[in-house]
Amino acid sequence: MPYEEELKNARRRAIRYLAYRDRSRNEIIRYLKKKKFSENAVDETLIFLKNNEYINDERFAMQFGRFRIVNKKIGRLRLGLELEDKGLERQIIEETLNLLYEEYDEKKIALSCAKKKLTTFSSRDSERDRCRIAKFLERKGFPSGIIYKVVTQLVPYTQNHDLDPLPSFPNKSPEELGSHTTKIIQG
Repeated sequence: MPYEEELKNARRRAIRYLAYRDRSRNEIIRYLKKKKFSENAVDETLIFLKNNEYINDERFAMQFGRFRIVNKKIGRLRLGLELEDKGLERQIIEETLNLLYEEYDEKKIALSCAKKKLTTFSSRDSERDRCRIAKFLERKGFPSGIIYKVVTQLVPYTQNHDLDPLPSFPNKSPEELGSHTTKIIQG
């Protein structure tokens, strides 16, 4: 196929690929290479797309990030990984994350996810629920500080059995354990 024809087909394919949703520069490159277009055709297509403002990584990152936060309710860590998967530069990712999480309160997002998840639990074991919620929020990409705050706010602590006044020692009376134990029992 002559080069002009290949270039025309590459542009057409790229525009059709962009018609569904905005894409990153790296996604376009992968797509065109998968379709077996030459390196030159891919490069010239990218220049054409950039000059006509069909691709813009900053705009893409904001749109993609906003969509994922609103629809999937994910945290900063997971969104950063997903943007990295799209082939975006680290600086664009950092700027996008900072702007988006100024706009959306990450703790409120985590809290709403946790509340929704708690309604699906049928157990009354609060320690188990705490663990399950924490792991769920971790998979959603929330930082540990937010996870701790949300879990402690939503799931009450159970009584800590480690703080019993008299530990059980087999075959020993309180007198044999010493004077400290006797004082605890007496008050």
